[in-house]
Amino acid sequence: MSNSLESVPGFFQRHQNLLITVSLVLVALPFVALSFFSHPCLDDILDAVIVRKLGFWAAQKYFYVSHTGRYTTTVLLALVNPLIYTRLESNWWPMVLSFMLGTLLVLRLCLGTLLRIPNGTAWRGAGLLLCLWLAYAPGQAEGLYWFTGAYTYIASAWLAFIWLAAFAQHRKVRQRGQSGVGWGAALVGLTVAVAGTTEPVAFPFLLALLAGALLRWWRSRSLFIAALAALAMAGSIVSFTAPGNFARMSSMGESFGVVKTLLYSGVTTAYLLLTWAGNPLLLALSALLLPTLHRIARQRDQLLVGLLSHIPAGVLALFLSLLLAAANYPAFYASGTGLPLRARTTMYLFFVVGWFGVLLAWCCRQEQASAVVAALTVPPLRLVWMGLLVVFFFTDFNVQTRRRLAGNGSNNAMRAYQQWLGGDAARYDAELRARYQTLAAGRPTVTIYPLHTRPSLLYCFNVAGTRNQAFLRDYAYYFGVPQVLTTPEVPDLAQ
Repeated sequence: MSNSLESVPGFFQRHQNLLITVSLVLVALPFVALSFFSHPCLDDILDAVIVRKLGFWAAQKYFYVSHTGRYTTTVLLALVNPLIYTRLESNWWPMVLSFMLGTLLVLRLCLGTLLRIPNGTAWRGAGLLLCLWLAYAPGQAEGLYWFTGAYTYIASAWLAFIWLAAFAQHRKVRQRGQSGVGWGAALVGLTVAVAGTTEPVAFPFLLALLAGALLRWWRSRSLFIAALAALAMAGSIVSFTAPGNFARMSSMGESFGVVKTLLYSGVTTAYLLLTWAGNPLLLALSALLLPTLHRIARQRDQLLVGLLSHIPAGVLALFLSLLLAAANYPAFYASGTGLPLRARTTMYLFFVVGWFGVLLAWCCRQEQASAVVAALTVPPLRLVWMGLLVVFFFTDFNVQTRRRLAGNGSNNAMRAYQQWLGGDAARYDAELRARYQTLAAGRPTVTIYPLHTRPSLLYCFNVAGTRNQAFLRDYAYYFGVPQVLTTPEVPDLAQ
């Protein structure tokens, strides 16, 4: 019996690349499948109508004055939203797939740039980070399957990660004695772009740059990062002080003062860290990955390893926690409420990356890391970690971050399989396609009824949930209908 148990880790060791790849595909598969049943939300259509009516530049002014100062986001939405150019509401799946594929490629770019690891390992690492995010982020309906929410937050994360990759390339070029002007120019553009994204990304980015500028000045009197921090501050001022922000704040809940905002941000950050870091699946996975991180940490000539070797893991963890608190700060200050689920979904992606960054920092500085890693990864314990990985994945550890979702579970992969194979996604898709047919029938007035089926991973909000006459007029304009009405009555599908 003992021999058979000892053979399991050996089998995993021999076939680990294949097993990891198959596991990642199985986790990502239901999210890809659900994308074929996804549809644009009301905001996606309304944004397209605004740009159609006003044109690109007038739409930018409208957004800045009336809605938001996130200039990078509004520019991208006005250029990339396919609903501006064509009718894709019935074939919306490429949008969701692009966010998943784009996140994978950005993570792969960062791993390949920051760490010198084999190509296959880099792809599997990026896939692992993507699957952890897909499976355990707290609000994929808002954060992935809602185009405007995804473009506002996921695209912001992409720009921040690309900034890191560009910074690493700039440092490598400078270390080789070359000018680095091209990468410096790329950093300037990316800095301005990140500063114009959503506040939970832009504000921590600004604070991180200011901290980096102070540290760099203290160590070598370098002004390059200080110049980037000044650019980020200028962009943030343009974004944060936009009239549209204050117009939106006036329509939201009561804003908090500075002290109350700091208190709520700190408590919320502690709660998120406890729930996210307390996921036993993440802990078991971390134990299995320690040998790989330890091997990377021994390569002292790598840029990231060299940097982390000078930073205690506890200090890095504290700094990243403060940045997460800074991400929570703007929402409480502006509206008296915490980050929406779409923002927490993106923050979870940063948390996962930061988590493994802290583990790598520990491996870089811990003198006894070799002994600890060896003790944690002996064959019997590796079998335990693998068993716990499977058990906690299928028992659906609950890390939901809103009270109304408590008890619903948080393993999005399991829920995605249920909503895909159980037929909820197909029924949701059929109801919306029937609605589009009704809108295309040429009736003078179309009544929009609430949906019977609203899968928790696909449904965010819908036109049936609004009575705003301006929204209804723009919705009717998009579909070429004279008038659209909504009713709270759910239709009888049997009729």
